[in-house]
Amino acid sequence: MKLERVELKDKKILDNLIQLYLHNLSANFKIDFDSKTGLYIYEDTNKYFTDDKEVALFIKEEDNILGFILLYLSDNENIVQELFILNNYKRQGYGRKSITEVFNKYKGNWCIKVVPCTPNSENFWINTVNEYTKGKFKLERTGKYNRVELYFSNKEK
Repeated sequence: MKLERVELKDKKILDNLIQLYLHNLSANFKIDFDSKTGLYIYEDTNKYFTDDKEVALFIKEEDNILGFILLYLSDNENIVQELFILNNYKRQGYGRKSITEVFNKYKGNWCIKVVPCTPNSENFWINTVNEYTKGKFKLERTGKYNRVELYFSNKEK
């Protein structure tokens, strides 16, 4: 498994994968859908090709795309914006391996706001961060959906 920065020439592939991601999320809560275009509404992905702080990564095995990770990286805080593994590759360790590689590559103060109303995602993130930090993280629940937010620093690792 490897992480590969998404290049502008592959923007359409990222946009297509985001549609699959949003479709999966829509099983848990309402996602805005444009019936005229047949697409879920998502912010423009151009920022991943114009802003150095915004990073889009494909998760790959050889030349096969398994999913993607979207990050915001700054001196103050690194944020996992999205993590998506295609259904064919779920529960095979790719999510854990890929996010561990991200944490190892980009040191800093991390924030992960887990998608609300998704118990499987909550379990994945809590277990993954707990294992990575050896229990040295902060967990908060916020908002009307009791959303899980995880905070830790790996500046010293």
